[in-house]
Amino acid sequence: MKTYIVDTDVLIGFRQSLPMQIFKTQWKMLKDYVEEGRIIICEAVFHEVKKAEDLKNWLANFNHLVVDCYTKDVIIEAKTIINAHPNLIDANNPSDQSDPYLIALAKIKNYCVLTNESYSEGGKKTKIPYICKQLSIDYMNTEQFYEEEKWEF
Repeated sequence: MKTYIVDTDVLIGFRQSLPMQIFKTQWKMLKDYVEEGRIIICEAVFHEVKKAEDLKNWLANFNHLVVDCYTKDVIIEAKTIINAHPNLIDANNPSDQSDPYLIALAKIKNYCVLTNESYSEGGKKTKIPYICKQLSIDYMNTEQFYEEEKWEF
């Protein structure tokens, strides 16, 4: 069984396309995966979700399950990633800092990165899928996750 580490955009996309008050089954499935340790929410992503109050409140239920991504080995790997791909983050945007930690933790722990970012080899901002491919880290988007895990709605 795969363990997935979730990017902020997946949680926000889940919230936007599947409102909690309507799609209770999907949110229960997500909750179960988090509680089982099949979906990892790292501390950097946890702190990046600030504007969506309902999502922030939902995540607060898992405060005890949030994985520390500010350990020495993850920080060292994240710095290596940033040095190789400085366009991964916007240094002037505090809400755009989780990607290197997410990728570093995925690399160290052999997690599959769950992100809805598009694969892109160039451009203004380096995307998670590109770096995952460069570092041989497994990654997929939400639709691929649904298929992989046989989630049906």
